[in-house]
Amino acid sequence: MLTNNLRTVLFYFWSIAITLSVSQADNRVAPHQLEASSFQTSQDLELIRKFETYQIPMMLRKVTKSDEVYIVPWLRKKTGDIHDYQLTIETMRRGVMVTNQQFAWVQEEVKRCAEILNLSQIPLVFIVGDREMYADIVNFYDPFLLLSSDLIEKSGLAELRFIIGRELGHLKCDHVFYHTLFDGGLDSINLVLGKWVQELVKAFLGKISDLILADWVLSSEISADRAGLIACQDLDAANRALLNFKLSVASNMIVISPTDYIRQSKIVQQKRKNTLDRLPEAGQNSINRWEKSKQLKSTQPFLSSRFEKLQEYATSEAYQTLLSIQPRN
Repeated sequence: MLTNNLRTVLFYFWSIAITLSVSQADNRVAPHQLEASSFQTSQDLELIRKFETYQIPMMLRKVTKSDEVYIVPWLRKKTGDIHDYQLTIETMRRGVMVTNQQFAWVQEEVKRCAEILNLSQIPLVFIVGDREMYADIVNFYDPFLLLSSDLIEKSGLAELRFIIGRELGHLKCDHVFYHTLFDGGLDSINLVLGKWVQELVKAFLGKISDLILADWVLSSEISADRAGLIACQDLDAANRALLNFKLSVASNMIVISPTDYIRQSKIVQQKRKNTLDRLPEAGQNSINRWEKSKQLKSTQPFLSSRFEKLQEYATSEAYQTLLSIQPRN
């Protein structure tokens, strides 16, 4: 284990190296007026539209005496301010805000990634003291981008661009509210509307099948991965960044063979097929529900599927055209 003093010295020299690399020419392409629909998966977009059509249950409407018809805008309006306030307090306790004077190079990278993704609202950025690889975008009205100190320390510049781009992609695709809602993070419902209303909302959300939620979570993560690739424009770095959420080692120690990693996931797929083939339909359905439930609890869900989809997207005509790169033969 490294001592704190040695870790501080290494981090100091690492910061100098990153600062020097940032000062080098940035040849990334900024697509003209990029829209979320340019990279967002169709299933992601369709399910978000479906969530927006859910009406407030009649019992809940009577209790709250609400004039709103749809539950998503109602919850945003009722809980947004207090939710942002709570997370702001928590973030200020845990992290250090990136400014022109501290971690300035991170701020420049976020600005550049936001420019590439055509994102007008640039979030405040905080480095959070955490010995885990961690990145998140939080808050509904005034978004914060949270990057763990472990992630900063163990990521190269290109990998960090992918990670920043991923989180900005979640913001651009309007995922933040839904991730918070379905992860059970809207404790502000209780503060604003009371415990009974919170229980009614939870009961309503509980009727949304894990199968549907898992489909959306996967599709939303694929959308974010695409945004990350557009931001960093380096598939090898994107692959390293994705897998390093599992490995948590210095990025310069990682050599990735996409073929080998995809082969690894095929082992699981074959084992799954052999298992399901021996089960009756009821057993197969139970396995499907169990898989979806496990994925929904994961911090980096569906990684093997996302990895494979990212390889496909990187060679697609849509991505190549977006960056004005000639499609490969």
